[in-house]
Amino acid sequence: LNVGFDNIDKDGLYFGSKLNSINIFDDFTLDLEPQFLIQRSLQGYTKSFVNKGDSITGDKVKRNATLKDYFAINSQIKGQINKWNLEIDQQNNSFDPEKFSDAIRLKTNLNKDITFLNSKWNKSFYGIYRDRVWNGSLGETEIYAGYGSKLEKQNSWVINGINNTEIFSLGLANFKGEALNSKNLVKTTKGNFFYSLDQKFPINIDKPSNLFVDSSYNYIPEPIKKGLSLNTKLELLYSFYDNGNNQQYLGVGAGPEFVFGNFKQKSFDYTRISLLPFYKIKSGDSIFKFDQISDKFTLDVEFDQQLFGPLILKNSATLNLDRASKDYGDLINSKISLNWKKRSYEFGIFYQPHNEAGGITFTLFGFK
Repeated sequence: LNVGFDNIDKDGLYFGSKLNSINIFDDFTLDLEPQFLIQRSLQGYTKSFVNKGDSITGDKVKRNATLKDYFAINSQIKGQINKWNLEIDQQNNSFDPEKFSDAIRLKTNLNKDITFLNSKWNKSFYGIYRDRVWNGSLGETEIYAGYGSKLEKQNSWVINGINNTEIFSLGLANFKGEALNSKNLVKTTKGNFFYSLDQKFPINIDKPSNLFVDSSYNYIPEPIKKGLSLNTKLELLYSFYDNGNNQQYLGVGAGPEFVFGNFKQKSFDYTRISLLPFYKIKSGDSIFKFDQISDKFTLDVEFDQQLFGPLILKNSATLNLDRASKDYGDLINSKISLNWKKRSYEFGIFYQPHNEAGGITFTLFGFK
């Protein structure tokens, strides 16, 4: 049973049940999750759709809900075609045929690992229909339709105790989405280059003398590395559009991360606090709202706290410190979760106030 909350697409609380995977043919499987939109059914109306005949970018309005609106379904098809991995994800938030084009969301991805410049890259082709995008203080918007290709390389390594994670990507796509300064739909071809490097420098770390996990470790899969670290972030982005627009930014950030406790005692034996100011030097503009570079100065905050036994509170948020923004001083991204953490698994419920969504998470440790 899956319990979730989505105020944008499903009008609030819903229940879902994942069915057993269905083998379609060869290596292809179909996964289905029928859902009952409990809150929509109880209130008898929906605010998840625009008026009939209005543009998809129009304002959503209150409409009467019928029995067909009380049900939704998520589906996923996965398989391989000549060593390419294919995944098709579809979300349908109403069974009313008149709302079909407004109720469906679709993503397709075809990818495989290739060797390029003597290193491993991932090559992908994708298509999307009505993809929700959250863009900081600009709020939520949609890519109405799009297709394209991306070449991406990810690499992680440790040297002299410094953890490094690097991402390099090149992309070319055709998008149709909400315009930057109006509700109109605009269409263009976009190319982009992106690079990021995240590093964690140990400043004063109390490394465990023994990595063996004995019976005293009820809540964690490995001993805690306590102390002070410095996290840094470097990002470069350049995007261009076939109408002549372009935008680019250089982003830099650095901040401390503190970890206290061993997560072995019954209460308040683990605390993690991370602060990462991030500044962007930007120029140019997109023609779209979904990828416009916004919020030139932000502060990422993360706070994890063991409460009692395996119960841990996790919080993350991004504070807007861009004085030129109308949302200066506001939280533009946020997530609150309450988790039950054991050595081999972690189970939790979460809520994201910025996009009014929530649900249940489950993680297994020790499996790759």
